[in-house]
Amino acid sequence: MIELDARAELERLAPHAAKGDEDAVEEVLRIAHPLVHRYCSSRLESVDHPHTTADDVTQDVCLALMSALRTYENQGKSLLSFIFGIAAHKVSDARRRATRLSVPQTARAAAAHHVVDVEDGPEHHILRGELRGEMGQLVETLPVRHQQILFMRVIVGMSAEQTARVLDTTPGAVRVAQHRALSHLRARIGRGPAR
Repeated sequence: MIELDARAELERLAPHAAKGDEDAVEEVLRIAHPLVHRYCSSRLESVDHPHTTADDVTQDVCLALMSALRTYENQGKSLLSFIFGIAAHKVSDARRRATRLSVPQTARAAAAHHVVDVEDGPEHHILRGELRGEMGQLVETLPVRHQQILFMRVIVGMSAEQTARVLDTTPGAVRVAQHRALSHLRARIGRGPAR
């Protein structure tokens, strides 16, 4: 319900923010920040790099949003959908940056081969990180819209109807897109790691 209330309030504020009303811009950022942070946290959970944090990416999204609000026009999709689009792009950029700056894949794979059977030991932590990293890479192969739908349905726990309202589509289209996204992920898992 929070996302629906946020969506309605963002839609009310959008024209004022686009006209440069500083109070409206501040209110848009206040409403968007926790939603964006939750999105970034879930999408960057598997990234283990000190310069790639959900807080940093959330700040990047909010800065980009401040700039984008000046020229924002409602073109048939909600401001919340527009914000999630910005967040998806910033998260993708952060994941790519972290991958370039992180330990080479061969070193991570070598570390994972030396696992002992200790549930909460460092080796288990490495394996969990590897699994999250691979899942993150798989999700990155999906179109942004499918990523948004999976985030809202699986991570946030929104219904198809709530997701449809946020993304300005129908519940049926949400269910179809979710099914296609999950089918795509199953097929990719069957073929091996995403590269």
